[in-house]
Amino acid sequence: MSLKKAPKKANLNTTFSLGAVAAASLVFGPSLAHAQSSVTLYGIADVGVEFLNNTTAGGSQVREVSGNLSGSRWGLKGVEDLGGGMKAIFQLENGFNINDGTTAQSTRGLGANATTTSRLFGRQAWVGLSYKGQQLTLGRQNALIYEQSIVFDPMGVSSRYSALSLDYALAARIDNSVKYTGKFGPVTAQAMYSTRYDTGYGAEVPGALITGRFFSGALTYASGPVAATAVYEQRNSNTVATNTSTERRALAAASYNFGPVTAYAGYRYLRASNAFLPTNPITVANGSEANAANLYWLGAQYLITPSFQLTAAGYYHDVHSTGADPWLAVLNADYFLSKRTDLYATVAYAHNKDNSALGVNGYGTVAAGHNQTGVTVGLRQKF
Repeated sequence: MSLKKAPKKANLNTTFSLGAVAAASLVFGPSLAHAQSSVTLYGIADVGVEFLNNTTAGGSQVREVSGNLSGSRWGLKGVEDLGGGMKAIFQLENGFNINDGTTAQSTRGLGANATTTSRLFGRQAWVGLSYKGQQLTLGRQNALIYEQSIVFDPMGVSSRYSALSLDYALAARIDNSVKYTGKFGPVTAQAMYSTRYDTGYGAEVPGALITGRFFSGALTYASGPVAATAVYEQRNSNTVATNTSTERRALAAASYNFGPVTAYAGYRYLRASNAFLPTNPITVANGSEANAANLYWLGAQYLITPSFQLTAAGYYHDVHSTGADPWLAVLNADYFLSKRTDLYATVAYAHNKDNSALGVNGYGTVAAGHNQTGVTVGLRQKF
């Protein structure tokens, strides 16, 4: 069964047959004639105007921003039929900022630990084989927890005002990875392993195999109106001196469809060692950090008409050993001008307590102890 969400989450792709393959088969003989290949060019251009109050610099801000409901991107994906049910597959996906034309996914890590890498295809870059419901791929790929968050977060871990505001890893990509996906009726099983999940911190280290290691597993069930998932992942620190330090996550989520309404519920567990690098600080008071937290969310999408959809979501962060437990509320209205183009407006409110510093776009984006309101109005076009 498909786990695709309401129409606003879908991509519309324009597929081009590789005429060059057909021409080459005439030149180089029958050895190429049996292979049927295609490449799909696709993308999303998403841009809007955002208002924020209580910024870290003080006062309010109005700015043009790219990638609000969907990260702006363009990509190529292809398939070649090798015969006997076997297919070769690939995907290359570039992220960009449509408001200024710069590439995205170049900065990794947080704060003083942030690094910059040159990524032409920063969203995805992988190649693999598929065979009768089984798939094995290698390269830079979406983390399993990201794939499931897209489906089970009411806001689809959108770039602004979603579960991503509370945990960067819910939209993570993993370098140097191998991923297995197997479909068994209504159940999908996945496993993923990386020898160095973020090459912004360098290549694999000889004699230190666990430095930057990543592994993950997921089970997903979908049948009729019901879908549910469970995911676990673990990362080792990216430095040799701290490579036994880890960051561990577990996610459980479910959805249920009531005709025009789909309801969502989710939970994420997080625990990180104090020496983990890159850090994932949960800022609770004047820059202090906690290394464990529970994240809960509830939400719903209501397709009022085929052209108009409302989404509401609430996120609560229970930070361990502190009273600094902020929450985020989001309301989105999406009007579809066509299957490819929509206009949207999103309002979010982040509430902080005990000097926590959650902004609508993430921790550290609001003055500590202050609440924040964000409003974005934008246009999205898929191709």
